[in-house]
Amino acid sequence: MKRSFADILQDLDGERARKLARKLPEWAAAGAEIPSALSLEQCSSSATARYKSALISSPEPAATASENRSHPRLRKREGPADGVSGRGPKDVFGGSSPPGGARILDLTGGLGVDSWAFSQVAGQVVYFERDAALCAAAERNFARLGAGNITVRNETVTPETKLPEADLIYADPARRSATGRKVFLLEDCTPDILTLLPMLLEKAPAVLLKLSPMADLSMLRERLGPALREIHVVELDGEVKELLCLLGRTPSPVEPEIAVTRLPEATFRFRMTEEREAEAVFAAGVQPGELLLEPCPALLKAGAFNLPCKRWGLRKLAPSTHLYLAPDSGGLFFKTWRVLEVLPFGAAAFRQVKQRWPRAEVTARNLPLGSAELQKKMGVTPGGDTHIFACRLADGSAVLLVTE
Repeated sequence: MKRSFADILQDLDGERARKLARKLPEWAAAGAEIPSALSLEQCSSSATARYKSALISSPEPAATASENRSHPRLRKREGPADGVSGRGPKDVFGGSSPPGGARILDLTGGLGVDSWAFSQVAGQVVYFERDAALCAAAERNFARLGAGNITVRNETVTPETKLPEADLIYADPARRSATGRKVFLLEDCTPDILTLLPMLLEKAPAVLLKLSPMADLSMLRERLGPALREIHVVELDGEVKELLCLLGRTPSPVEPEIAVTRLPEATFRFRMTEEREAEAVFAAGVQPGELLLEPCPALLKAGAFNLPCKRWGLRKLAPSTHLYLAPDSGGLFFKTWRVLEVLPFGAAAFRQVKQRWPRAEVTARNLPLGSAELQKKMGVTPGGDTHIFACRLADGSAVLLVTE
């Protein structure tokens, strides 16, 4: 039976409502209007927006003599020796907001979720958006949500734009070209942040950028230079959702700190110098009954490969096999598996796996074939509690690790 166009539209509206409730429960409860599915798809979630707003609201101890008190950089919070903090991100303003509250400019307002989150911790937020329909919807939504300290400006920010002085400028450049193709280079995004950056840092002592989760961190450090203070790799529901770069007006004499955050649990901070200087401890082999630790996506994205051995006392399987062994659970930044069997990699083991574990997930690490291809070769059906890791060990041998 053919369905009517009205029925199809009703299903689409229902799916949009469910997605809004999952992603922005406060907005759903307030009856917010969503101008388009794309605006909902591209906006921050409540959780990631609140993470950014926490950057300017977390309490901070008084600055030490060695710290630049005039610059709102993110200062190091001393936490446990393993570098894990149970608290959220550190504040931008060094513990005290400017008189009358901070003024924040959101140059790429979109649906307005980030502006809304900022408005809860700042004195004033100025929302810029080039799309008139989005501006109108955002203004009505801000009223529904009780965010009366947001000024809406229907403008495209360019080097000629007259921006007010601010304490923080935030931008989430559009990562699609005029033809809809995805772009990753900073200069290909809209607006071109590299061109705007000198002007932005004249108007505000701190700039916060949201960039593609696919962006290369080494490239960002090179392109953004000594203005880059911190990189935040933010993971939610097992996926890297946001890559945030905090920049400061005064050039930094040290390399940027990297904050790996799994919402809502904790943040792990390090600098790449620590990773380069850390010596990996390699496991002599893998035995049934041992615990295998799989790093979370954010930790892998951040490039902390050897540092876990030093910070948490782990043993790595091989230089390019980013899996670890530990005496107990790896904690917040790892998924833990118990090794059931260790089999030599090859056709005989594939047949054995298919017979004994016909339903299992398969992951290939440090091998010339991908996970999907290997799963097909084995002939096992995805699913179940069994997970098979195919990987290379420190002695160069390839194995199948059957885990649960």
